[in-house]
Amino acid sequence: MIGEEERNVAMRAMAGLTGGCYRGDFCGAIAGAVQVIGCLFAGANKDEMEDSRLTPTIKVVYDRLKNLAVEKYGDTTCRTISQCDWYDPEDVKARRVDGRRDECTRFVGETARVLGEILLEVVGEEELKILQGEE
Repeated sequence: MIGEEERNVAMRAMAGLTGGCYRGDFCGAIAGAVQVIGCLFAGANKDEMEDSRLTPTIKVVYDRLKNLAVEKYGDTTCRTISQCDWYDPEDVKARRVDGRRDECTRFVGETARVLGEILLEVVGEEELKILQGEE
């Protein structure tokens, strides 16, 4: 949902969220969704006003994703969703081949879908194109 120009920067910035910062304490997909909202609505410096939709949109996204994660997995931690002990290097290696990584990938996809739906609800398709720098 961000412009193509910012894609590489965003991918690098969000890469550290993998595995809840490789400790499993929080879900990087949920944190990443909130970062996308910040990219669209937050001010970049003290002279730039933030869009009034920043806080309400973050609340809606977080609440919807939290409810989804709690309903499906029991909580929002990466440790629970990924079923991985990120402090155990052997468990981290094992999840790459035993299928647990697939569940994480599914939740990342679900997070992207929810984020897209909410952004379309909040700003609409035309304004989203403008925010992305397409028009």
